[in-house]
Amino acid sequence: MFRNNTKTAVNRLAAGSMRMSRARNGVVVLAIFLTTWLITSFFSIGMSVAKSFDLQEIKLAGTKAQAVLNAPTEDQLKRMRNLDYVKAVGLQTGIGAADGTSGNPEEAVQMVWYDTAEWNDMRMPAISEWKGTYPAARNEIAVPLDLLRQMGIDKPEIGMSVPLTFNVAADGKPVRHNETFKLTGWFKDYSQLRPGDGGSLLVSEPFMKESGAAIQTSGTASILFASKDTELLIEKLQQDLGLHQGQKLNAVSNKESLDNGSIATLTGYGGLVLFIMLSGYLLIYNVLYISVAGDARFYGLLKTIGATRRQIRTMIRKQALRMALIGIPTGLIAGAATSFGIVPMALKTFELPAGGSLSFHPVIFVGAALFALITTMVSCIKPARVAGKISPIEAAKYTGITPSSKARSGSGASKLHRMALRNIFRIKKRAFVVFLSLFLGLTTFLIINTLVLSMNPEHFVADYMSNDFELSNQTMTLGYEGVTKQAISPNIVSAAKALKDARDVRITYAERSTLVYDPKVFGAYLDKFAQSFNIERITDSQIHNQPEIFWAAVIGLDPASFREVNKKLPNPLDEDRFERGEIAFLDGEIASFKAGDRFRLKLNNGAGGAERELEIGGTVSLRSQVPYYGMAPTVYISQTALKQMKNDPIIYKLSINADRKDWPAIADQIKSLSAGNGDLKLESKMDMMKLVRSAKLAFYILGGGLSMILALIGLLNFINITVTGVLARKAELAVLESIGMTPRQINKLLLFEGAWYALISILLVTAFGNALGYGAYRLFSQEATYAVYTFPAIPLAAVILLVALVCLTAPVLAYRKVCRSPLAERLREAA
Repeated sequence: MFRNNTKTAVNRLAAGSMRMSRARNGVVVLAIFLTTWLITSFFSIGMSVAKSFDLQEIKLAGTKAQAVLNAPTEDQLKRMRNLDYVKAVGLQTGIGAADGTSGNPEEAVQMVWYDTAEWNDMRMPAISEWKGTYPAARNEIAVPLDLLRQMGIDKPEIGMSVPLTFNVAADGKPVRHNETFKLTGWFKDYSQLRPGDGGSLLVSEPFMKESGAAIQTSGTASILFASKDTELLIEKLQQDLGLHQGQKLNAVSNKESLDNGSIATLTGYGGLVLFIMLSGYLLIYNVLYISVAGDARFYGLLKTIGATRRQIRTMIRKQALRMALIGIPTGLIAGAATSFGIVPMALKTFELPAGGSLSFHPVIFVGAALFALITTMVSCIKPARVAGKISPIEAAKYTGITPSSKARSGSGASKLHRMALRNIFRIKKRAFVVFLSLFLGLTTFLIINTLVLSMNPEHFVADYMSNDFELSNQTMTLGYEGVTKQAISPNIVSAAKALKDARDVRITYAERSTLVYDPKVFGAYLDKFAQSFNIERITDSQIHNQPEIFWAAVIGLDPASFREVNKKLPNPLDEDRFERGEIAFLDGEIASFKAGDRFRLKLNNGAGGAERELEIGGTVSLRSQVPYYGMAPTVYISQTALKQMKNDPIIYKLSINADRKDWPAIADQIKSLSAGNGDLKLESKMDMMKLVRSAKLAFYILGGGLSMILALIGLLNFINITVTGVLARKAELAVLESIGMTPRQINKLLLFEGAWYALISILLVTAFGNALGYGAYRLFSQEATYAVYTFPAIPLAAVILLVALVCLTAPVLAYRKVCRSPLAERLREAA
């Protein structure tokens, strides 16, 4: 026998069937479109935000390197380059310091040399607007744009002259030089946004060699690992290299914690991804299943003229594929429009100092297209199997509803609201899909609104700032490259106290000190210190041999701050004794001290530093008052006592409080006091509130858009099922009308069905949806300690109103379409 080639006929039938059911197929295309758009937008938005913060970290650090090793030996460099987990090793060395661009020798700018790997692999990703070439000749130089502008060069040109005065060490002493360099390049350097970093001038290798600088003494090696497990790889590298005394291998930043994320963050993100995937699958599957069920009679008639089960399945798959080829590209285009339109607008609200970055990775779009295509093809397997199995006789009567054989009796059995409830659950699977789809979409909407509303600006600033304005000395912070100096001058203090709108001005002094170690006083503290940081406890003999390692900050508390802290203690200190410097507080983060014990403190201000014996009066924790932490506990004493030990102690912080209405005026005045001083940092509650509000707006734009698509998917699923269900029950409704039920009663029955859908959906979302929202908040609050749970009353009211509106109108509007044809015609179709 010869096989008939029915491929062309099947293709024509598939195309013809699509033309006959354009409205229904339009819903399928819309479902595929929404799913593709949702997945593309979600991952594009997520990757863009993550990439922006990653790039922000790199630009502010000034390097892509994950770790740095000082004074590397040739053997260590050779070993590092041969390690499989080390991707790149770059070299740099500081050569000297040029006078500040204003001509002030105090504002020194570092002159540095980078090798090819350091420049190309580590530094280039951290800069922008690069033009020119890296210096090659001895008298060539590359300069950041900000420094050129400060020199008065607004329009740089390749080859132009740049005169500099700089110091280079010779035989341990700085030698001053005046020289004119040739400009070979310029760039935007974001590392200058870091406190105390004035930028770097890039010099050539011949200049570096002539200066006598050496990698093994004054240089560092920058390391880029093959993975993001920075902390683990640093430990491994330390073991592989065997560091010498004085060498340190440190991480460039704490970026790894952001990359790895916490369990809470990953759980929340994974849950949202699951919600999105499941919602998309439910929509496509349900729409296709109902579409095939609606055409069951058509497939049965095809069987009567000889169509096989396999041909019908092939026809349905081809229809699904054609609809996917329409829905997927349009969904990808919408996702791309979202990426290039909404994402940049949202990123601007974050006010990232180094700018945001848009992620348009092909993997996102390929993955979204594959997911939508696979979901579409998988979703049509069961509908195709049902259509293939159905016999011509069954197809003629097929409605998609399996009648129940269970008899019902009772006086209320014929009441419309009970009939409506039974009708909903006649097809339990369909009812489950409707409720699940609505629940997923609307719950995601509520969860995102709960998280955004919980970002309270007032609580954020209260959690992170104790004062309205804080002007801090950045030369005291860890990581500052330079000498600690009195950045907050007496003139600034006097001007701040003279501000008429300021109602409270406080000064915090800070110095570095060494505590004389006494095992009876500090032994238990060191035990808990090692346990808390999961490190090996330093031994008493090590401290005896190197007493300077047991150091800490000593804080001179403002009298007003002392009184506030003291009155909150269960056993307040004697204020006179504290003022005289007889008694002190110790840091209470690691509680292990006994009140009444005595210890000795020595200021680290050179040989013969002042010493003082103090009594432990109690413990407090004032993180906002401390510039840095050492191995020893922070000591809080009176300003009088600190000034007795040192004539001019360093002012770490100037705190100013004012009425809220006066904040703008105060901010302008303080900014004018600190203008041009790069060693000062001004923080205010007003600016922090603006930051949180901008973040909330960004979350509303990004998260709200995604959650609205999810909610739309749920509602679309309901509308499609409801409309298709009414159309499938056209014959049944005609029979009810023929035995005496009026169109008004049928409308009322369908209205009750919609009301039951609305009521059950609202109950599910209100109860379980809000419970999930609170659970998401609990996970979120572990990362954002400032978050305060806020019940999403307005979003919930909007959800209830929207669900009620859709559920009550969709069935009635569908029936109006059905009852347009005469009753006799509808009864003939039912026969």
